[in-house]
Amino acid sequence: MSVFEVIGLLSTVALFSPVVIILAKRLIHYRCYFILFIYCLLSFIYNLMTQEFVPVPKNIERGWGLMNNLLDVPLMMTFLLLFGKSPKQKKIMMILTIAFVCFEAVIVSLYGVSVKHYHIMGPGLALVLLFSISFFIHRVKISITHQKAAGKAVMAAAILFAYGCFSLIYIIHYILALPQVNEIFLLYFIATIVYSTTLSIGLIIEHKRIKKLQELQVTRKELMEFFGESDPATPKKDIADSWRFN
Repeated sequence: MSVFEVIGLLSTVALFSPVVIILAKRLIHYRCYFILFIYCLLSFIYNLMTQEFVPVPKNIERGWGLMNNLLDVPLMMTFLLLFGKSPKQKKIMMILTIAFVCFEAVIVSLYGVSVKHYHIMGPGLALVLLFSISFFIHRVKISITHQKAAGKAVMAAAILFAYGCFSLIYIIHYILALPQVNEIFLLYFIATIVYSTTLSIGLIIEHKRIKKLQELQVTRKELMEFFGESDPATPKKDIADSWRFN
């Protein structure tokens, strides 16, 4: 195998690591992590196709790639709701996501599923990048000041790095239209390895925090039952900042 193929293989394995962690740690029961699971799984499958680890007809590979690109921003924006600072900000994010999906629908209806869909990617990348910068700064401050939520800070860093690299690749490949395709793919593979590895570390750290909070909730419930308290010790708020599947 060439160096290019080895790095491509490593990037595919790295993309699968968040999928495994979300399943193994049962984070898939939470909405935002379920969305991240779908996001990573779609990218992982597409990598398998493009690297020819799973040989498929070119039309299927192309169709999957188009679907992956169209779903990329809506899925990531939905996952980023986990980092929202307030209900108002989350509402704004939801409105922007819906507006972006409508924008995608208009472009696809006008031009069909063609090369024109790449015009959609620019505004989408900018949208995710702006929010990821804001959330990264916010979560790092919380992590340093209050010594908590380090997992979310690491995940925010991973997303910021990823979409910074994706934006650079978009500019090089689609705006400047440089011919160095292999070099661009190599940059994508390296970015994917760093991003997926960092994201996986963040997921593991965040799972430990969620587990501790679950144990704390059980302890408080037992104390309430022991002392005969009728009111809950803490407000009923989901520990993963999103509703949980039953």
